[in-house]
Amino acid sequence: MDLRVLEYFLMVAEEGSITHASELLHVSQPTVSRQLIELEKELGKTLFTRTHKNVSLTQEGLLFRETAREILALYQKAMRENTGAETLAGDIYLGMGETGSVVFLMEQIAVFRERHPGVHFHLISENADRICEDIEKGLLDVGFIMRKANPSTFEILEMGLRETWGLLVPEGHPLENATSVTGKQLRREELILPENSFFQSELLRYLGAGAQERVGATYNLIYNAFPLAKASRELIVCLGHPRERQGGLIFIPFANGKDAYASLIWKKRPVQSPALAAFLEHIGHTVSE
Repeated sequence: MDLRVLEYFLMVAEEGSITHASELLHVSQPTVSRQLIELEKELGKTLFTRTHKNVSLTQEGLLFRETAREILALYQKAMRENTGAETLAGDIYLGMGETGSVVFLMEQIAVFRERHPGVHFHLISENADRICEDIEKGLLDVGFIMRKANPSTFEILEMGLRETWGLLVPEGHPLENATSVTGKQLRREELILPENSFFQSELLRYLGAGAQERVGATYNLIYNAFPLAKASRELIVCLGHPRERQGGLIFIPFANGKDAYASLIWKKRPVQSPALAAFLEHIGHTVSE
C-alpha cells in the first residue's frame, strides 16, 4: 500500500469532499477518486458513503481512519529520526500577534535553527482572527495566538504563557502611577481597542455601558497605534505585564486580572512536512519540560 493513498484517504475524510481534498493535496480529483476506490478494493471494505456533492465515512471507514493515522504517525516519526540536521530543510509559515510572549517563541526558533539551519521561517504579523483564517486556507502552517481556538479545527498546544489585559498610558497621565485600573475609572477616557472581534466583545463587556462610544480607533497591529496614542492621549487597550513599557507608554493592568493564555495552533492534517513536524515536536518537548 502506497502511503500517499493513506494521506488522500485522511484528507478526504477530514474535508468531506473529494474536490476540496484534491485542491489541498494538489492532486487531480480523478486521481484521488481512483486511489480511494483501489484502497477500498484492497481492503475489501466500503470506507465512504458517497453523495452527489459530499462523502462521509462509514463505520468501517471510521475504524480504518484510526489505523491510517497511526501508520502515518509512525512513518513521520521514523523519517524525523533518520533525518539529520544537515538534511532537514523546508519552509515554515508562522503567524503571530505582537505580544511580549512571542519572545519565548523566537528564542525557541533560534534554538531549532541552530540544529536545523536548512529550515527557513516566514514570520507573519497578524491578529488572531486572521491567523486562524489563514491557517484554514493553508496560507500559514502554524500560529501563535493569545485566545482560544476551535479544537475541532485546530491542534492546540498550550504554551504555559500568560499575559493580562490592561492599558498603555503616556507619561504624565493621571493613571500613570496606578497599580491597576477599573472600568469605572475609564468612563471619561477615549480608547483604542484591538480589531480582533473576540477580544473586542469581551473588552467592551468589561469596560461597561458607553464604552463603544468612546472607542476612537482600533488597531490590527499595536505598533501602528503607538503614534496615535502619543498624539491624542487616547489609551490603548492591550495585553502586557504590569509596569512594562511598550512604545514609550506604560502598561497598567485591569483590576480584576483579566488574563489571556498563549497557544500554538495548526490545522488538523494527516501529514505534515518533516520540517514542521520536527519544529512542533521541539516546541512540545520544550513546553512539557
